[in-house]
Amino acid sequence: MMDISAWLRSLGLERYEAAFRDNEIDSGVLPKLTSDDLKEIGVVAIGHRRRLLDAITALGAVAPAAIATAGPPETSVRTDAERRQLTVMFCDLVGSTPLSARLDPEDLRGIIGAYHRCVTEIVESFGGFVARYMGDGVLVYFGYPQAHEDDPERATRCGLALVDRVSQLDQAEDLRARVGIATGLVVVGGEVVEHDVAGDTPNLAARLQALAEPNAVVIAASTRRLTGELFEYRDLGEIELKGIAGAVLAWQVLHPSAVASRFEALHGSALTPLIGREEELELLRHQWRQAEEGEGRVVLLVGEAGIGKSRLTRALLEGLAGEPHLRLRYFCSQHHRDSALFPVISHIEHAAGFVRDDTAEQKLAKLDAVLARAAPTTEAIDLIADLLSLPAPHPQPELGPQQRKEAMLAALLAQLDGLAREQPVLMLFEDLHWIDPTSLELLTAIVNRVQRLPVLLLATARPEFTPPWPSRAHVTVLSLTRLSRHDCVALVDQITAGKVLPDEVLEQILARTDGVALFIEELTKTVIESGMLIDRGDRYTMAGPLPSLAIPTTLHDSLTARLDRLAPVKEVAQIAACIGRDFDYDLLAAASGMPEDGLRTALEALRHAELVIARGLADERYTFKHALVRDAAYAGLLRSRRVQLHAAIAGAIERSFAHVVEAEPETLAHHLTEAGLHEKAAGYWLRAGKIAVGRYANIEAIAHLRRGIEALSSFADSASKDRLELDLQFALGPCLLATEGPRSAATAATVTRARELCERLGSAPEYPHVIQWSAIMHAQRGELPEALDGCTVAVGLAEAAGNRPAAVNAMRAAGSVLMVMGRLAESRDTLERSISGLDMCDEPGSLATRAAGRDAGVASLAMMGWTLWLLGYPDMARAELGAALQRAEAIGRPHTQAYAAYYASVLHALCCEPLVARTHAERCLALSEEHGFGHWGNLSRAVRGICTNQLDPSADSLTAVSSELAEFVGTGYLGGVTTLYALLAQAFLAKRQLVPAREIISKGLASSERFFEAELLRLKVCALVIEGGSGMLSDAQKLLEESLAVAKGQNARSLELRAATDLARLRRDQGRLTEARELLTPVYGWFTEGFDTADLKDAKALLEKLAA
Repeated sequence: MMDISAWLRSLGLERYEAAFRDNEIDSGVLPKLTSDDLKEIGVVAIGHRRRLLDAITALGAVAPAAIATAGPPETSVRTDAERRQLTVMFCDLVGSTPLSARLDPEDLRGIIGAYHRCVTEIVESFGGFVARYMGDGVLVYFGYPQAHEDDPERATRCGLALVDRVSQLDQAEDLRARVGIATGLVVVGGEVVEHDVAGDTPNLAARLQALAEPNAVVIAASTRRLTGELFEYRDLGEIELKGIAGAVLAWQVLHPSAVASRFEALHGSALTPLIGREEELELLRHQWRQAEEGEGRVVLLVGEAGIGKSRLTRALLEGLAGEPHLRLRYFCSQHHRDSALFPVISHIEHAAGFVRDDTAEQKLAKLDAVLARAAPTTEAIDLIADLLSLPAPHPQPELGPQQRKEAMLAALLAQLDGLAREQPVLMLFEDLHWIDPTSLELLTAIVNRVQRLPVLLLATARPEFTPPWPSRAHVTVLSLTRLSRHDCVALVDQITAGKVLPDEVLEQILARTDGVALFIEELTKTVIESGMLIDRGDRYTMAGPLPSLAIPTTLHDSLTARLDRLAPVKEVAQIAACIGRDFDYDLLAAASGMPEDGLRTALEALRHAELVIARGLADERYTFKHALVRDAAYAGLLRSRRVQLHAAIAGAIERSFAHVVEAEPETLAHHLTEAGLHEKAAGYWLRAGKIAVGRYANIEAIAHLRRGIEALSSFADSASKDRLELDLQFALGPCLLATEGPRSAATAATVTRARELCERLGSAPEYPHVIQWSAIMHAQRGELPEALDGCTVAVGLAEAAGNRPAAVNAMRAAGSVLMVMGRLAESRDTLERSISGLDMCDEPGSLATRAAGRDAGVASLAMMGWTLWLLGYPDMARAELGAALQRAEAIGRPHTQAYAAYYASVLHALCCEPLVARTHAERCLALSEEHGFGHWGNLSRAVRGICTNQLDPSADSLTAVSSELAEFVGTGYLGGVTTLYALLAQAFLAKRQLVPAREIISKGLASSERFFEAELLRLKVCALVIEGGSGMLSDAQKLLEESLAVAKGQNARSLELRAATDLARLRRDQGRLTEARELLTPVYGWFTEGFDTADLKDAKALLEKLAA
């Protein structure tokens, strides 16, 4: 029973407690009170009566009698403009012009009056609103000023009733009407004459009316979609209408028909009573019992929105309330799908009990307390503190972004391990269809980990979510189906608190909800709140005839109607909706500017109506019960009002919520964007993107940075705009290169745009880097001349600007391009310039020499190693790679270390040192797998496979190598791949597998890279020799001579030695010993080092045989 006295005190109207008590007004009578009733019991002041009536409305139970007795309430026709989905009906009396010529004006006036009264009566009986009489035409709205859940259906039934009733108005005259109906988004209300609406919908309805035949109802496609199969139709096809752009589809409504259910679920509810899920709940309990025994389990609960996932989860929680265990709950957010680890951050902050005014020291203390149970390491505490944007209590050595991300995920996993050692853990991860990529990565790791822990991971998702983990024995996917009729009736009974509904109402609910729990809940509440029922204590009865309407056609319409019935507090819901589905009281108060008493009262009304849910002990945080509740509230706002509210929210965040600005700049950026403050928003999108990059969350970074670029699109060109856009594009480029590869159209567009901006700005320090990006893209795509041109330009720009680090980096890139082009002497000179310039870079500058995560010095040394080997200096080459490895380890950046390890592995493979090569390849692979370096993983697995085959010819590893290289090339990377083609072809030939060997050789020769052309030509000869046959010797000799010529032309002494050795051996076999010796001797004699290598040993052995 409601405490009337307490209710009055909450309104500041305690003076009327005696009057309410003396007149025996209780909670049953309260909803029926009218303005006259209040005046009669002594509430004389109009303001007090208005406040009471508004508060009664907010309780969601104003009876029809109250409206009828009190007359039109003050809020019956809105004066504030708003956006609404409206169904507009235009009705016209056919033949009124000849009728006016034939009838006496007084008689005509009587007929028109009767027609107007007929229309008004029928429209009002269907819940419509007569907006304007226009002679023989009538404009009618369904959905304004009071929305109904099925306005398109009401309008259609009303139209059918009108054409039928009008034909019966006057037996002496053959009166006929025609009706046009359309549905669409309009702006209605405000200071507009006769409640006109802005939008195309009224015009479309009028045009359809003119199209209709007498006594016919024609509807637009927009209305037809919402009425489904409720009626029988005649398809009129595509029609051209005056004043309407393009052809439109139209249907004539014939009559009502038997209807199949058309409702689909829209959103889940945590408060829906649990009905019909006994089997599913028992399965969850069984999974929990297994988890308690140390056999971890994962259950993915899948179902459409509103099917009962959250309620089933809550039932499990309620059932385990008395059992010892730990609960971890994570909630994904549709507004934070690009915020890395958002559900984890929110969970930790909530578990730690952070409040807004906490200092960093207080938050660290709370964090330490909440983490202590799992006995984390100091490094883990630091990482989690960093995740929460708090200073590290125990500063650790600096980590690279990817390494920090991996360490963070490891710390979170270790936290779970520690908690599981104390007690069994029930871990809930809700709404995976909104999960951010990094959280999904963490969740996948948890799925793979819990099997050996006393943990039940229970996750919920909509059907569109596809789990990235494979089927596992400990993973169960549980799909929820719709409720049976018996269960639906039981659920309705719970919602009505056991009060029996009229049979016809119950049947409509069952017929329209199609067994979806949320629909049943929302539609039953809508019926109860609608005023069509009278509460008789243990049952409801009809307040009048049941209108010819159905339960809401969409949940959106139902929620709009519920918001309309909470008109006094609707604005609070709309302001909260601008903040998001989850909102803090403090931010709402700051953005709304409302006094505390009024805001608290409004929130209580929203809670009472079950539109929002309060969270936390002090009711400081709220959540819209359904996402669509928030959407409905937000959709009703004019764009101009949304702009105002988002601007107010953004201002409040900037002024009073520094932690949001620092930790979640994307939240502020969103509100600034929606407020039209695009340039300022772009700056915060840039900040959010950089934070994501720092966490190696490239996908989230790309989303933020693209929104920043989009925010600037509406601005006129200016130097400041170009500067900010360049910052965004410059941050975006490496992310796209890393995720989409150099062949991506998006990557190319970003680099092109960044170059345009640099050129427009004139002296942008980023220009050399951007030109180099472009060159790298050309190089990776095999467009070597263009790549070299770009590198040359980048070197010139950097040197002209005195930007030594950029020049060093550009020279390194130019040296690598020259190397793969086969211009080895030039490559050596350029790389030497790059390496010599490293010592001239100070510490800040040396940071600038790092590109795409690798150090330019390491890259230059590694490239120099390959170049020197080709030039015939194997010892010097190994020394350069040794220096590269040493520098990489000193720098400590994983990407740089992987880079050096890969280049070392290939060099040692070229030197025919497979054991050493494989060691370096495995080092590169370990780093790649740990830090997610996809292309280095492909390449290192390829080298490892080749070396494994060389060490153990019986190993079957070469097919996998081919797959790795195909995957690498498929990402758009081609740079340097011919080196591996040569090594792989040689491995296939060693196994006498000619077909794959020749395929690989052909790929290599087709490449634009020329630095291993001589070797690939030599390998073609090896294939010919293995195959044998007539003409083999002649073809082999020609190819070897071509290989030798290419190698000489490139100064590729190592490849020249191989070709000369094979050609000398061929001439020896032909008996041409002198020619063979004269060919090989000068080539071998040129070498001054590397005599321990297999190639030089082989050449020496052959020379000794030729001299014998």
